[in-house]
Amino acid sequence: MAAMRHPRTPRRRSVAAVAAAAVVALGVGAALPAAASAAPVEPTAFIANADSPDAIDGSYIVTLRDTVMTADSKKAEKLADKYDAEITETYTHALNGYAIEADEKQAMALAADPAVESVVANETVSITATQTNPPSWGLDRIDQ
Repeated sequence: MAAMRHPRTPRRRSVAAVAAAAVVALGVGAALPAAASAAPVEPTAFIANADSPDAIDGSYIVTLRDTVMTADSKKAEKLADKYDAEITETYTHALNGYAIEADEKQAMALAADPAVESVVANETVSITATQTNPPSWGLDRIDQ
């Protein structure tokens, strides 16, 4: 007597194979964004306010990444020297950075450095209005 096969057996195997392939595909799909985000991000050179009409030619404010170096360190001086930028003022309290004198090409190269958070073109600022009767909010004698 011949052995009898159940007619659903090949179908169950194909359903199981399709389900396994779907699980593998989902696993690979979920892993791709994680692998893509692990790749290092290429720095982009950008100088903020470079097109401002009040921008001062050759004067920039550089903000350094806090995790890399402090503005008053020798490492920060060497970074400026690397791009032939002259440090004119060092900031350590309000921001971690310095003011530099450099041409646009040097500032752009400095902006692309991974240790630099931002480069902003220095610009002149002026007051356009005065307030003749400012409110005091009861701060009559703030100096005592």
